[in-house]
Parts: sequence; C-alpha cells; structure tokens
Amino acid sequence: MNIEISVKKILMIIGVLVVCSIAGSLKDSRDGKTYKTVQIGNQVWMAENLNYQTSESFCYDNKEGNCKKYGRLYTWDDAKKACPAGWRLPSVVDFKTLLAAMGTSGEERSQNLRAGTWNNGSDMFGFSALPAGNYYSSNKKFSNVGYSTYFWTSTEDNSYDAYSLDVYDDSANVTYDGKYGGNSVRCLQN
Repeated sequence: MNIEISVKKILMIIGVLVVCSIAGSLKDSRDGKTYKTVQIGNQVWMAENLNYQTSESFCYDNKEGNCKKYGRLYTWDDAKKACPAGWRLPSVVDFKTLLAAMGTSGEERSQNLRAGTWNNGSDMFGFSALPAGNYYSSNKKFSNVGYSTYFWTSTEDNSYDAYSLDVYDDSANVTYDGKYGGNSVRCLQN
C-alpha cells in the first residue's frame, strides 16, 4: 500500500513538472489595473478574474467590495469583448486543455483550480479561482457566492446559451449557462 501511495505521489510530481506553471503580470492599459498571470503548460492565463467595467458588467449583489474581491460579472455578449488587447475570452477547447492539466477527476481538477483560501483548494498551478458566484437573469437573482464560480467561454451553444467552466467544491466541468446571466471572465493570452 505504501509503495502504491509513493508511486502516486511521484507521478503527481512528474505531472506538475511537465505541466509547469510560471507566474507573471499584466497591466491593462484601459484602466491601469494590474493582474497576476500564470503560464500553465503552453497557455498563459490571467490568475485573477477580470475587473474591467463594461456597459453590461456588474458587481455581485451590486456591491463594489465584491468586484474588488471577485472581479466583475459579465453577460456573454459583453464577456466576448471585455479582455484587453493581446488577450481573449477562452474557447471550450482552451478550458478543456486547462482541465486536462489539472487532473483526471472533476474533484481533483476543482481542487487544483481553487485558491487555497476556498474550502481546501490546493491552487497547485496558480490559477487561483475564487467562489465568485453568478447572476441568473431568469429570476434576476445573484447566487452561489462562496460556493462556486463560473467562467464564460467564447463558444456558443445555441441562441440562448453559451458554454462556461463551472467550478464547485467537488467538481470542475465545462457546461452551459444562459447568455444573459452574469459570469466571471478569465482572459487567455493570444
């Protein structure tokens, strides 16, 4: 049994070394805000949620303090044009590449994506996801802050829905959400 655990640990360390993460930063010339970035494999991600004010973005519960902590929530149309020059809203394929680097199970991926301050997250690669919650346009209600986070992709599902990466305490999966609701944005370098 101990040999099996040791082999698992060695394989995990090798996986971390192969994926590798490198920290950096990005200064948004539009408003002067600086964001942490992280290279995970061949992708360079913002390691914080976007907090650039657009016409269809808002703070959770309409409280400015939530924008400072979690970044802004965006409708899908606004999210598609919210990233700074040289960065873009990631596609479903981009998020699936990220998830593949995070582990094999939904629970492992979630733990590796989540910041260490979020319910036993390991933040192994520096992505630092926080439980920013979301906004449901159908019932005009903010929900899930402290429990989950949702990141828009650039990929449309149909005229009402677009895909998102949904991260909970025990899973991380690409699914879809209503385009008129509010989700967070993580930009990916072009």
